[in-house]
Amino acid sequence: ELGAAEVVDYTSTRFEDVVSEVDVVIDLIGNVADDTGTRSLEVLRPGGLLIEVPTGAWPGFREAASARGIRSTDYKTIPDGAALATIGRLLDSGAVRVFIDRVFDLDEAAAAHTELERGHTRGKIVLQVSDD
Repeated sequence: ELGAAEVVDYTSTRFEDVVSEVDVVIDLIGNVADDTGTRSLEVLRPGGLLIEVPTGAWPGFREAASARGIRSTDYKTIPDGAALATIGRLLDSGAVRVFIDRVFDLDEAAAAHTELERGHTRGKIVLQVSDD
């Protein structure tokens, strides 16, 4: 429903068994869980691009990518007013949609954190600050 051409259920299928020769991988995990970063290199086409988001989650990813003929970069962002305003406009217009897994009241922040730590949410967890 979010526009993906192919969806892989990581709990039952290893992505490298069904995806190959992709242009870009945006790795949100690194190698901290099940060598996801290294496995991502296997699905990229020669000259493809690996974008490593979690800073420090996979030291050496640049060298590993280079050895396979794959370009690589990390991604860091420092939010500023202009960027946040642009994101707000994209959300308001519907151009960017966010799937919300669950909403917790602010006094349930500990339960929200516990849910997040389980690592199996589908979408975002939201803390509701007020009823407004």
